[in-house]
Amino acid sequence: MAGNLNADLSQPSNSATSTQAHLLGLDTVRAFAALSVMFAHILGPRLADLLQGLGVNQGLANLSKYIFTGHPAVIVFFLVSGFCIHYPYTRRPLPVVAFTVARWTRIMIPALSALLLIKIMHSSGLYLFSLSGFNFIDGFILWSIVCELWYYSLYPFFLLLSRKVSFEAQFAVAFLVSLALVLYLGSDQYGSAHIFGPELNWLVALPSWLLGCVLANRISSDAEAKRYGRNNIVLWRMTVAMVASCLYWLTLNTPVGYYLTMNVFAILVYFWIYAEINSKKNAKSIFERVGKWSYSIYLFHIVWLTCISKLFILAGFLETPNHPWVTIPIILWLCYQVYKYVEKPSHELARKLFGDYKNQFQRMTVAKYEAHPLTSIAAGKSR
Repeated sequence: MAGNLNADLSQPSNSATSTQAHLLGLDTVRAFAALSVMFAHILGPRLADLLQGLGVNQGLANLSKYIFTGHPAVIVFFLVSGFCIHYPYTRRPLPVVAFTVARWTRIMIPALSALLLIKIMHSSGLYLFSLSGFNFIDGFILWSIVCELWYYSLYPFFLLLSRKVSFEAQFAVAFLVSLALVLYLGSDQYGSAHIFGPELNWLVALPSWLLGCVLANRISSDAEAKRYGRNNIVLWRMTVAMVASCLYWLTLNTPVGYYLTMNVFAILVYFWIYAEINSKKNAKSIFERVGKWSYSIYLFHIVWLTCISKLFILAGFLETPNHPWVTIPIILWLCYQVYKYVEKPSHELARKLFGDYKNQFQRMTVAKYEAHPLTSIAAGKSR
């Protein structure tokens, strides 16, 4: 969901104090988040039966449905988005028109492509589910895309406001407003945090996104950031995953739902992402590579699952929803093709539009009142 900050492959590590063009670690975080969402949708409903079939105790097998989580992973995406949007503009003015056009282009082309593909599949009889009553504005995962569009559009205001009100203060105010809102409105029987419609969902999750901006300021101004070893990173990943699973259990089994816990969970994610950025990374690692096409995984995994399931059922093959080891590799391959032929070209178009509109609207910029002193890290590309 968020824009990439790609690393300079010539650098052996990505400590925030090392001399490099872009930050490693963010794509790794994206990969974990996208795969968690995909596995939650594909494996989550079936994992208990699969494990029981392998002889696992029923009690333990039933708990397995909480291993992979969806909404907590979206919160991770929101933090990464806030970071990537703000980080380049901690040191240089924001070209408002160019930024807005580029961001909308980058996110909307893949999203509209997914919707178009669903329509085509449904018309061809290849989509497994009925689209009757489906909300094409914020149904299923589209609610998070609408939130991102709100954040992109409002970021120039947040940046301008940061001249007088720091992002830390904005986060605190947004946190209180979000909490008051959800306490007043309540939630559904599942404690969901995304049922408030396109007008309010973004406001409920806004603290998490602003926390990404807070993190960008911290990374930008770190003179000597703490370095994290491999064991520390493994511990951070396990902690975040376990807390997310516990919150998933709470939202389904107690009154303490996601609508009350997600912005608190974002604070833990803040420290995890900080650790990932300040740990040694290999730009060619599997997670750094997968993270580059995490948006395609996020958008298209269910689209491809329903199509594959329908085709296999029509062909009399395996009932693929119960055989994820067949469907998941196919889905990942198809999502990568979407990245190559849809998402990546949309990035390139966004960069071109950014350059064009930046030159045309040179005076329409927003800069922080006090610029941070330059450090050895060059700001990531704005897209």
